[in-house]
Amino acid sequence: MASLTPSTLPPFKRPKGFTLLEVMIALIIFGLVATVIQKTTSQTISQYERIRLKTIASWIAENKMAEMRLSDSMPQAKESKEEVEFGKDFWQVTSKVTRTSDANLNRVDLTIFHKMSDDQFEQGNQVLTFTGYVGRY
Repeated sequence: MASLTPSTLPPFKRPKGFTLLEVMIALIIFGLVATVIQKTTSQTISQYERIRLKTIASWIAENKMAEMRLSDSMPQAKESKEEVEFGKDFWQVTSKVTRTSDANLNRVDLTIFHKMSDDQFEQGNQVLTFTGYVGRY
């Protein structure tokens, strides 16, 4: 039977697990990664909402322009406002019709506002400006 001497003992085994410093560094790295992911996700959602509003506003403007072009008479030179419910939201269409140098052609400027909650339609809620021309024939 062999006797145990210091040279025959197994080398000192390091305890399994992480040190406090290693855990703190890992938490900092995960925290930074989570912050970057959260910021990127927030920007993506914000851009999606902006694109959604612009798309709906362009549909409203194109519909209004088509109504003017399909009417029996040429629109009068004036400015008017109209509220529209579209896409579960409320919108305001401001149309400004002006005469051009051609008597058979009028310019139409449409400005689309999005109503935020119970607020009035304000300049800051302007989503789109659309310009087109309506002819007599």
